[in-house]
This record gives sequence, structure tokens and C-alpha cells, in this order.
Amino acid sequence: MLKKFAVSLLTLAFLTFGAGTCLAAPTATQIDELKALNQQMFTLKKEIVDKQLEAGLIDKEKAADIKTHIDKHQKKMEENFANGQYTGFGKKHAPHKNPSPCKP
Repeated sequence: MLKKFAVSLLTLAFLTFGAGTCLAAPTATQIDELKALNQQMFTLKKEIVDKQLEAGLIDKEKAADIKTHIDKHQKKMEENFANGQYTGFGKKHAPHKNPSPCKP
């Protein structure tokens, strides 16, 4: 009986302290750093497209399309930051049709 109580108490403690760290809000400095890093990311992506164009790997139309897509993504991220959404900027992966590796 004492073992069950101890396990229950420890589980409750872990859940309580774990939830507190997950719910912590980012500071203004952290948000500014995220914004700056995202800006660098978009700048680098555009530079990569320019280098691919120079190397002849893609044509001008394809480069323009890619840069347009990058600009749209950048605008969406800026809107998300303005709305207080600081996560979820990565690629969204579709769920696997067969998530279990054991099933054929």
C-alpha cells in the first residue's frame, strides 16, 4: 500500500513540475532571437537559390517561383509572430499510412 502511494505521489510530482516547464512563456529576448534567426534562414535560402541559378541548376522562372514561395512563407511566419505563435513553423509531415513498422 505504501509503495502504491509513493509511486502515485512521485508520478503526480513529475507531472506537476513537467507541466510547469512546458507552459513557460518565452521572454522578449528569446522572441527577438527567434525572429533574427528566422530572418537569417530566409536570407540564406534566397542566397542558395541565387547560387543554384548561377550554377545553371535551375532556370530564372524556377528561381523566381522558389523565391516567391520563400517570401510567402516568411510573411506567414511574421504574421504568426505578431499573433503570438512562436512554434509550428517547421514542415508539417503527413501521417504515415502504416505507422507500425511491424505491420506490412
